[in-house]
This record gives sequence, C-alpha cells and structure tokens, in this order.
Amino acid sequence: METINRHKSLTTDFQTLFEELKNEGMLEPSLPHVTHRLLELFFYATLGFYLVIQESMLLKAVGTLVLALGQGRGGWVVHEAGHRSLTGLPKVDSFIQAAFYGCFGGLAGKWWSSQHNRHHAMPQRIKRDVDLDTLPLLAFNTKIVKNPKLGRSFFIQNQAKLFIPLDTILVILYWKLYLHPRNAIKRRSYDDLFFMSLHYVIAYYIGFVPFVATMWLGAIYSFGNFTLSHTHLPVTTQPMHWVEYGLLHTMNIEPSLWCNWWMGYLNFQIEHHIFPTIPQFRHPLIADRVKKLAEKHGLPYRCESYTKAVFMAFKNLEHVAEDLRHG
Repeated sequence: METINRHKSLTTDFQTLFEELKNEGMLEPSLPHVTHRLLELFFYATLGFYLVIQESMLLKAVGTLVLALGQGRGGWVVHEAGHRSLTGLPKVDSFIQAAFYGCFGGLAGKWWSSQHNRHHAMPQRIKRDVDLDTLPLLAFNTKIVKNPKLGRSFFIQNQAKLFIPLDTILVILYWKLYLHPRNAIKRRSYDDLFFMSLHYVIAYYIGFVPFVATMWLGAIYSFGNFTLSHTHLPVTTQPMHWVEYGLLHTMNIEPSLWCNWWMGYLNFQIEHHIFPTIPQFRHPLIADRVKKLAEKHGLPYRCESYTKAVFMAFKNLEHVAEDLRHG
C-alpha cells in the first residue's frame, strides 16, 4: 500500500509537470534548430566526401575524420527523429530517420526504434532492456552472465581493453551485414532497404579503407558516448514507476557548450528518459524542475563530469570482469 500511494503521488506530480511543460511550448519543435542540425550533417557529408576522393593521403585522412564525425552526429539526429521529437511531424521524422540512418549508417531505422523503445520503457531491467544484451562480447553487469565459463572468456576478461578498438567494429559489422538487413527484409521495410543500399553506393565511391575507417570511428563515437549514462548503474528485475526508472537507472553528464554539442543534448539523459518526446535541445531548460521533482520524492538525481563518467564506465567493465573471474 505504501508503494501504491508513493507511486500515485509521483504520477500526480509527473503529470502536473508534463502539463506545465506542454503549456509552455516545450514539446513544440523548432524549425531553425532542425534546419541547423540537418545543414550541419550535409556539411560534414559534402566536405568529407570531397576530401576522401582526393589523391592526397592527408586529405583522405582528414576527409575520413570528417565523415566519421558526420556519422556520429547523424546518430543523434536519427535518435531524435526516432523519438518523433525532431520536427513534430511523425511522417517527416520517420523519413529523416530512415534516410539518414540508412545513408549515413547503413542501418534500419524501424528496427532501431523497436529495440530502443524497449530500452526506454525499462532501462537497466534484466530481460527487458535490450541494451543489456551484449554477450558474448561485453558484460556490463555480472547478473546478466548465467554461464560461468562465458564470464571467464577472453572477450569478457579483456572487455575494458577491447571495447573501443575491437568490440565497436565487431558490433557495427554485425548490425550492418546481418541484423539490420535481415530485419528490414523480414519486416518488408522497403524504405529502409532503399536507403541502406545507397549507403553502399557511397561506400563504393569513397573507397574501402576510408569506408571501414569511417564506420569504425563513427561506432566509437556513438557507442562510446552511449555507455556513459547507463551501463555502470545498477540493474533490476523489478517493475517500477516510469519516473523511478529514469532517475534510478540513468544519469546526466555535466552540461557545457562543448558537451551539449558533443553528445547531442543526450548528456541530459534523465530528462530524456522521463520526457522522451520533448525536443532534446530543450532539456537544459527543464533540468532544474526535474531535479526538484526527484528531490521531492527522495529520488537521486545523478550528474557527473564527462571525465568521471568515462572513468566510471571503464572501471565498471574492469570490475565486472574481475568479479566473473573470481566468481
């Protein structure tokens, strides 16, 4: 009964805050902001493509870096489009997601959405959050490893060292060459398949080495940032309130001009999980009120520096490996 009453109170305050934000126009998209983000991606794509087709190896290398940055930055845009919080027009957001995720990443937007929505519904909940399904390459928590032999495998025991240089490229190759194409074909997602095919037309013109390097660096950028706000936090097997999931199993990275840009405002991970349909550039404007909501209900509101978040994520990988080795 105490839990029910607590959840009723939390629901009331959450709904009140949501209505306040809605009435203030916080859920409304910004055309200048959307235009700026899309033009940024076109700039990276155009400049990067121009540079990688030059004869100079230096220019090719710079072009590869530009394309990788564009691929990573494009990931933030398609993430927001996948939440239908980019333009406010679901069909337009769906098209942007399919076009940019397919052309930039060679991946299927619809498959990503189906999996990402499960993560948002119950972050860090075992057998519910697909972001915990990282075996056999990674184990972010000992509780997801049921086979002791797997916990002592080469990949798990060296996961802190292998995550950036090897796991990122292996995962993105698996996604590109098998998981996403298979599911796009199975779902008959013809728009996804069309844009994914354009990705390989682009790959043909930029060349094999720049293509693979771009894919690897882009994966490092995306996966490296995504690990910072969840993976080192506790897991759960229990159902809980929507707001409790967002506050107990996610954390923010300290905001700054560079961090907000570098992480596409997803450094405000708490606000994003509690209010996923609010355009992400507005998260800094609502953060204080979300923090007050947490304080009122005795819930944590975690916020760490980018440097500390990186340290926490990699220390967690080391600790999990050590526990599995001796367990």
